[in-house]
Amino acid sequence: MLLRLATLAPSIVHAIVEGRQPIGLTRQRLAKIANLPIDWTEQRRMLGFQAA
Repeated sequence: MLLRLATLAPSIVHAIVEGRQPIGLTRQRLAKIANLPIDWTEQRRMLGFQAA
């Protein structure tokens, strides 16, 4: 799980730490994502964040 957080966009990590992640973004959901995009914009879209 730590590796998954290390590859997330910094804005996503900050939102998670501050408790501002989308309601559906749980630890379990994040752990089940097999092919997390490298592109941070695509990560935000995939995980349900508003466009930056």
